Amino acid sequence: MLNKEKIKSGFLIVSWAMYDLANQFFALNVVSLYFVRWLTLEKKAPEILYSLSFGISTLFVAILGVILGYISDTTQRRRPFLIWLTLLSIIFTILLGIDNIFLGLLFFAIANFGCQTAVIFYNALMVNITPREKVGLVSGLGKTFGYSGAILALYLIKPIVLKSGYLATFLPTGILFFIFSLPCLIFIKDKYSKQDIAQNNKLNLSKIFRSLKETAFDAKAYPGLLDFLKAAFFGLAAVNAIILFMSVYASRVFGLDEAQVINLITFSTLFAILGSFLSGFISDYIGQKKTLCAVFILWGISFFIGALTKEPRMYWFIGALVGMALGATWVVSRALAIKIVPYEKIGAVFALFNLVGYTSAIIGALFWGLILIILSPWGEVGYRFALLSLILFMVFGFIFLLRLPAAGRPAGTK
Repeated sequence: MLNKEKIKSGFLIVSWAMYDLANQFFALNVVSLYFVRWLTLEKKAPEILYSLSFGISTLFVAILGVILGYISDTTQRRRPFLIWLTLLSIIFTILLGIDNIFLGLLFFAIANFGCQTAVIFYNALMVNITPREKVGLVSGLGKTFGYSGAILALYLIKPIVLKSGYLATFLPTGILFFIFSLPCLIFIKDKYSKQDIAQNNKLNLSKIFRSLKETAFDAKAYPGLLDFLKAAFFGLAAVNAIILFMSVYASRVFGLDEAQVINLITFSTLFAILGSFLSGFISDYIGQKKTLCAVFILWGISFFIGALTKEPRMYWFIGALVGMALGATWVVSRALAIKIVPYEKIGAVFALFNLVGYTSAIIGALFWGLILIILSPWGEVGYRFALLSLILFMVFGFIFLLRLPAAGRPAGTK
């Protein structure tokens, strides 16, 4: 019986982690690579258009994600949101193949909204498959699957982009996103009672926002929550700017062609896998706060070297640092969020985490785009200055991390 339970538990964890693998097809192929490169390099559109499309999409994630997160907590039903939002993202990813800048930006905004909002409920479902003391390890496993999926996405789509161009990549990307997400969508179930279902009829907007206000601002009940959200705001502003524009930076500053960019991101992703896996163990051992502080420092070092180096071969070293930091960021942040609050508030807190994270992503994306508009006469120097300036975001985030209390049991737990 014990072995059967272990097998079942392992199967559910792997099924859950497969979603991290699946959504990397969108996060990498669309957000970080082929859509932004189609827009800026092929269509010669300014980066600010991509920043605006991403920002508007993210604003809707920030607003609606919080409301939907509360509803999912009240009803204890997260799976339906995950399924429908994932399908929304997949459909509009496939539609990105149309050769029109305006429609492309619109469809990207919708697809990004679906993918990023779905992640709220995917994260919250983790508590259904693992005990709290193992969240760092399971979160790390999820991201390890995710970055393995990134490598798979790169090499499955590489022949298509080299032969047929950027627009040909979106149909297979959507199909593969769907296929690899199926284990999570099918096998990971909600845990709720009849009383939870009955509360569906009691939902109202005033109650939603009152509960969110209590969750966000009751510092005595949830020590460290506000400082964690502030740290996330600054740190993720910089991280999301890098995710959006790293492939364009590699081409503009280091002069990498299509194949070289794919090879660099593959190399970086290998270190992201290592960072995801190791950070899960390390954060469970020394604590999420200390681990995330170290990750923020690593980001600062990466930005500094990437902005100032003129040695072309250094991009391999920078790629390794960025990969390690990126892999660790999501693993440790997700685990720290779970540690701070009790079970019944997890959905709302993940919604708040996404609220500040994606709101900061708007700031980071617009900041990057505006810097490049202002410094456009400087060419490559403008890109280097934009990267260097992201260190400020990490410094402020680090300061708020230092204010977090030592990791412990969240208030309200037994």
